[in-house]
Amino acid sequence: MGKVLEKKGEPELAVRALQHSLAMDPNNSVTHHLLGQAYQDMGRIEDAERERKLAQQLQDVENSKP
Repeated sequence: MGKVLEKKGEPELAVRALQHSLAMDPNNSVTHHLLGQAYQDMGRIEDAERERKLAQQLQDVENSKP
């Protein structure tokens, strides 16, 4: 839902949907990445960078699993 809202130009609604998604699955790298994009669209650069960095860290952990 967050991805669709972000693509439709509704970053505020996307952030709310993505935050709800993270409450259910806080280790989802894709959700953190999408949240970073939505924050970027809102001009919240520091929040965007934080979420993208966390998304990368989670992805690195996932890729390192056997």
